[in-house]
Amino acid sequence: MIEQRGGLMKNIMLCLLSVAVLVCGQLLFRYATSEIEVLSLSDLFKILFSPYAMIAIALYASATLLWIYILTRMPISHAYPIQALAFPLVVIFSVLLFQEAVPINRWIGVVVIVLGVIIASK
Repeated sequence: MIEQRGGLMKNIMLCLLSVAVLVCGQLLFRYATSEIEVLSLSDLFKILFSPYAMIAIALYASATLLWIYILTRMPISHAYPIQALAFPLVVIFSVLLFQEAVPINRWIGVVVIVLGVIIASK
């Protein structure tokens, strides 16, 4: 069993950093796809090799390395629920940055996820 090294608060901060990196990656993927209509495989490659998508991929690679490091420091059963915060943050930023409409049932889901993270992290 993995013992918690370096203090619980530091480990939680690392998890939150991982979430932030994942959220930034998702938002950059969304931005990369916002101006290109995908009608062919070549359109997908245009998106894939756009600067925004390339940065998003680099962020995902960084988040993966950080996640592996986190798992050496704390149990996955404690760390993984914190990752769920990525969903509410992406929803919030999709409204703020892309003016996406979010139905009430999705907001209810966001609240349930946040409450679940709070309960699971105790």
